[in-house]
Amino acid sequence: MQKEILFSQGKVIFFKESDFWTELLNSRLTNTKNIYIATYNFNFENKYERSFYRKLADIANSGVDINLLYAKRTFSSEDKLEIEDIFKNFVLCAELITNHSKLFITDNFAYIGSANFSFGSNNNYESGVIFEDENIVSEIKSFYCRELLDKSEFTNVPECFDPFDYLTSILEAVEYMITVEKKDDLYLGNIPQLRFLDGLEKDLEKIGYPVPRKFDWWSLYLQIYEQKVVPDDTTFNDFQLYLNEIFVYLNEVISFINEQYKSIGRVEMMKKINNI
Repeated sequence: MQKEILFSQGKVIFFKESDFWTELLNSRLTNTKNIYIATYNFNFENKYERSFYRKLADIANSGVDINLLYAKRTFSSEDKLEIEDIFKNFVLCAELITNHSKLFITDNFAYIGSANFSFGSNNNYESGVIFEDENIVSEIKSFYCRELLDKSEFTNVPECFDPFDYLTSILEAVEYMITVEKKDDLYLGNIPQLRFLDGLEKDLEKIGYPVPRKFDWWSLYLQIYEQKVVPDDTTFNDFQLYLNEIFVYLNEVISFINEQYKSIGRVEMMKKINNI
């Protein structure tokens, strides 16, 4: 197997005796919801202060979804993977014994290099390339998921699903539909995305953010897509008012949840809505 991705924008980095991984984690995790890691070895023990296991647990508890792929476990003689609640609930772990690649991918950048995801790598001469072009990042992520994960044995599948993950995609759909100025163009919007907001109602009530207004989006959807009927002016205007209200509301909710993830952690938030 050989995979090539051509690029014209990026930078090569060389380092030794540099706290590279900590700097990368501290400076590059803004506005990312996902992390994909491939490394040769990984230490799953939590007793060390400078443990990446602990760092990843903290990141997962802050609301980031993590996929961790490794070839071998260091400092572990047990066949069964023993992990704590945060990893058990929010981190996908996969073992691929033939993996020797080192990848670190987020929603907005990707690193490919020689360094393992370990503090020991900081003492070695290491090098790598950092990509920020969204198309290249997407291709690298696709390779990770379709090639590496597909060949792996999952050693931990997250037990908890975070329903608040839907909020961002709902907001994106609402934000786009607000820009629709002609009712004839409503079919371009992703109206069915609002079903996720309906499904979140009970959870949002539990955290003190009940949905402020309901709209019969299903009838509107049937009108546009099934009956091929353009809605009347009253329905269209009411839908636009609804979208504007929900847009403000979703931004407030997302901001509140992110603050809660930082202050009390995702585990405690999931306990509040009885997901754990």
